[in-house]
Formats: sequence, C-alpha cells, structure tokens
Amino acid sequence: MTNVIIEKISAKKVFKGAKIKVMITTMTNISAGYDIIDVANPEEAIADVENVIAPELIGYPATDIDFIDSLICETSASNNPNVAMGISISIARAASNSLDIPLFKFLGGALTTDLPIVASGILVDKNDNELIPIVMAESIEDIVNFYLKLSKRLVEDYSIVNINGAYTCSDIFNEIPKIRKLIDELKEDEDLDVLLGLSTKKDIVKDKELSQIDYLEVEEPIEFDGFLCTDIIYEESDFVKVYPYEMGTITEMYYYINYIMEKGLYPVIFGNNSSFAHIAVSFKVPFLRSNLSSNVLNEVWNIERTIVNPNIRRF
Repeated sequence: MTNVIIEKISAKKVFKGAKIKVMITTMTNISAGYDIIDVANPEEAIADVENVIAPELIGYPATDIDFIDSLICETSASNNPNVAMGISISIARAASNSLDIPLFKFLGGALTTDLPIVASGILVDKNDNELIPIVMAESIEDIVNFYLKLSKRLVEDYSIVNINGAYTCSDIFNEIPKIRKLIDELKEDEDLDVLLGLSTKKDIVKDKELSQIDYLEVEEPIEFDGFLCTDIIYEESDFVKVYPYEMGTITEMYYYINYIMEKGLYPVIFGNNSSFAHIAVSFKVPFLRSNLSSNVLNEVWNIERTIVNPNIRRF
C-alpha cells in the first residue's frame, strides 16, 4: 500500500454561517482533507497553523493518527484551542480520502455499524432556553420524517425561524405543555418513542415545573426525575456533554469519551460539523446534538446508507 504522506497544511479565511471562519486544508501525496473552525482571531489562528504546527507535521504519514495528534498537542498554541482539533480533523479526512474509505471507517474500523440518535432544538426563546425532541427511532429516515412533520405543525403557531433552524418564542416554559401535547400526538401517529428535552441554565430552571420534560441539559446537577445531562462528569448525571473543539485532538476526544463510558455515563457530542457524525459513529457515541440547520443529521443519514446492517444505539 502506498504511504500517505503529509505534504502541505494551509489555512485561509472563509465566510460561512454569517461569520468569518478559518478553513484548514491538508494535502497528502494522494488526496486532501479540510476542516472549518470558528475562532476569535482568524489571522492569529492562520499563523498558528502555517508557522507553528504545520512545519512539524510535513513528511509524516497522515494515517498514523495517534502519532500525528501527539505532535499537534506538543506544538499547538494554547490561546487557539480550536486549531488543534481543526488540524487533527483535516489530516484524518485527508487520510481517509487517500485510502478511499469514509472517515468513520478510518477512525472506527471496517466493522463499525452503530449509529447515534441525533437530536436538534426546535423551539428557542430570547434567553436561549431550548426544547429538543429526541426521537428513539429505528432509522435516521424516521428521525428526519418526524422533524419534518413536527415542523409543519409548529409553523401554525410560530412564524419566526432563527439561523439554527429553530422556531422562536418569548418564554419557553410557557410553551412546554403545548409542545408536549404536540409531540405525544405525533409519536402516537408514527408509533415512535419520543422524549422531550430542555436545554437551560441551572439558576433559571431550579424553581420551574419539569414534570413534562424527559431530558434536561444544565451545567451542574439538579434534582430532576429524568435523564440529566451536565457540562462535566458528575455521578448524579446520566449524560456528559462533549464539545470536540475543546478536546484538543481526535485522539484526546477518544480517550475522554472512553473515560465517560467507564464512569457508567453516556457521552453526548455537541456540534454542527459534519465530521462529528463520523466521529460519533466511530467512537460508538449514542447521542449527537446539533442544530437543525446543520448538515449533521443528513451526514448520519448518508453514513447509514453506506452500512449494510446499521443499528441505532439506545440509552
């Protein structure tokens, strides 16, 4: 097999999602890969990529992800944490493209067949409180169809959609009974198990009525009769949030996800990069949270089509 050697790593500013972001591109002797990152200072991030990290990686095999990620960790600047993961993903994508295999198979192996449940916020208020239907379906197509049918019903009561694809309201807590009833009607029609989730702040929710909520995202544990998701590992939690761009590299995220699972908790990957769909599948992460306007749900659907006997992981 031909060695896949890193020949060039470059970065440039791009306009995406109504913001200036940085695209990192890795060229090998066979193919290329890229990742787009969101940074506070694009010029500084570009300088870190091209002048600090890239020179240390040129000439090494892109397929040796553990070794490459260790070099990235040794050379990356701490003031741009997104850069390390961006380079790690771009190199992994270049390696998988060079081998002509999907990224999830490159990272997880040829026999990877487990898919995550994908959930997106459908209603958000001015304080960024968000309601999230979690569809426990047998296929990604079932999840997609449920969101489409739910959206057709929501447009009757909510007219404004934000940039993330969610409808907007003034106070999410006033809308919970209505959304709960709507979801219960739809899930009975579709014969699906659908949980209603809420993303909010601990100080906002502590005195609220949550009997109609099945899943709750907060920073720290609170008393809650349902699935609890927190920012970091707590014994009282059921789920732990994983933000890939805070992890450093793909390898570091892999070890953190395994650590969460060893604690008896479920990791939840948060993000809107389609690469996260592949990472979730390869690392057997059961739950993936993204915006409805992102390409993540469609990417998991594409992955499902490439797997002969896919299985959606449950929690």
